[in-house]
Amino acid sequence: MNSDIPEEFTGSYYDKDYFATPEGKKYMGSDGLLHGWSYANETGDWDGAYHVAKAWKEVFDCKDLLDVGAGRGTFIAYARHHGIDALGFDYSPWAVDEGRFAKCDEKWLIRHDAAKKWPYGTDQFELVTALDFYEHIYEEDLPQVVPEMFRVAEKYIFLEIAVTGSGGLQGEGEGYVLKKGEPIPEGLEGMAVAGHVTVRNEDYWLNWFEHEDWVRRRDMENHFISLVPAPVLTNWVQNSIIVLERLN
Repeated sequence: MNSDIPEEFTGSYYDKDYFATPEGKKYMGSDGLLHGWSYANETGDWDGAYHVAKAWKEVFDCKDLLDVGAGRGTFIAYARHHGIDALGFDYSPWAVDEGRFAKCDEKWLIRHDAAKKWPYGTDQFELVTALDFYEHIYEEDLPQVVPEMFRVAEKYIFLEIAVTGSGGLQGEGEGYVLKKGEPIPEGLEGMAVAGHVTVRNEDYWLNWFEHEDWVRRRDMENHFISLVPAPVLTNWVQNSIIVLERLN
């Protein structure tokens, strides 16, 4: 059995083995042995999504949202449960079809590559959310992806990004940036197995999100955190939660 880690991550990598099969994705560990990893989530459900979506409704009081890199549509379904007209897209053919969360209607979730122009209008959504999304984007694609995010967002952007130093798949130190078509450096397969290709610190991302028409709202970040049960956000608060608001 060989490692599953490709030299370039495409939508097909994010399949049933990635999302559902226990230890479905194989990688070469730093110990020289083959290991397995996956989300091991058969249904795509997560109780925490209920609380997160409820907090979005209270903090942003939004009528609609776009979930970018929406995976199996779990947050879309729970946002709609709380009265938000939510849509989303993901790169994975398996996630948006066979693996789609049962409570997410197929009309709400489409397949799309975030590195291409997004199929939505300018200022179409009061809130744009991107959860565990940006670490999956190659650095060379960020000049296309970031402006599209700002284009479709009318008022607010909510980001949760895996950053270096938070442990687990993110590792320590300055992080790493993988390039399309280049072999994964020795010792990094155990982190890259999750499809994380751009793992840097929060300042790196804030530089990318610097925009004259947008401002960071730390008070809204704290408000959100206060509304969600602490166990739900155990991993999120170790990473980076960023709220941006468009200036009038």
